[in-house]
Amino acid sequence: MFSLVPACCNIAGLDTPHKRFFKRLIVGGSLFAFSSVLLQQALLWHVPLPALMLGLALVLGVTGEISPLHARLLPARLVAAIFASSTAGTVPLWQAPLLYAIGTVWYGLFTWFWPKLWKEQPMRETLSQLYLELADHFEAKYSLLTQHTDPQTALPPLLVRQQKVMDLISLLYQQLNFLPHANNLEQKRLQRAFQVAMDLQAHITVSLHLPEEVQKLVEQSQAEAIIRRNALVIAGPVRVVAHDILYHQHSKRFSMSHELAALEKMAAQHPDNPVGQFCYYHFSRIARLLRTQHPLYRRDLMPGQHRLPFWPALASYLSFKSTALRNAARLGVTLAVGSSLGAVFNLPKPYWI
Repeated sequence: MFSLVPACCNIAGLDTPHKRFFKRLIVGGSLFAFSSVLLQQALLWHVPLPALMLGLALVLGVTGEISPLHARLLPARLVAAIFASSTAGTVPLWQAPLLYAIGTVWYGLFTWFWPKLWKEQPMRETLSQLYLELADHFEAKYSLLTQHTDPQTALPPLLVRQQKVMDLISLLYQQLNFLPHANNLEQKRLQRAFQVAMDLQAHITVSLHLPEEVQKLVEQSQAEAIIRRNALVIAGPVRVVAHDILYHQHSKRFSMSHELAALEKMAAQHPDNPVGQFCYYHFSRIARLLRTQHPLYRRDLMPGQHRLPFWPALASYLSFKSTALRNAARLGVTLAVGSSLGAVFNLPKPYWI
């Protein structure tokens, strides 16, 4: 059971040292212990397990009304209670809650200490990888755009690359919470580089689904060579930024005024074709990002979640319109049906999960 405590902590969102981490760690460990004691004691009183599972889910479901982060405590506590059900009547009542309390404290201290040890290096490596993926995506996209490739065959590989970019951005959002000192100058620089990467992603992955217009523009002008040249000039410095982030170096000054001038001239010569304006608009903003190394748009990277106090949350939870109530009822009914099937087939308690 002790080895299963990290699983409960992960489900409860206790695997990231975010704001009020130790408070949530204490609350999570206490609720794991309380759930296991309540379930074991109720089983000793011969309360039917299906009714117990449904009731436990409904009672604990109020946390889903407080905030999305608190909502993760519900399935974690149900898992803790289910694991504890297998010990009912075989070991002392206090053993399961003690294991949960000790395991949660151990896991929380390890989770808090590990980022302190490595500082910002994991985020630096992921950020470097994100810039490399953005460069590859950008180069591949505009190579396909100027090579008259069938969109049906060209799109799937680009979507795979785009998904890789989004996965890395999601990972970086998690790693932001691991930074031990948000006011550290080096970490502020990393946060700024992350914001620049998100702006690059917005301008790189945007699509213009007009293959006929692209073909027409290429036939009318030297657009193919100009667009490909701009794409190559941009992809190179993005890879250099990735290298500089990984090896703690400062990026050199970047300029592509001649390439942008050629692109602007092409767009002006063909005002009726949207492809030229599209490429010039996005390429010029990408160039500005690489030149200034400052984000174009303001973002709150770590917004505080809206939290309801307990009593207003309880009042909202008792309404049939409450999403948290419906979710708790769904989990409770699922577990009640599962435990009923376990009783019908006379399965040991851990196996009907």
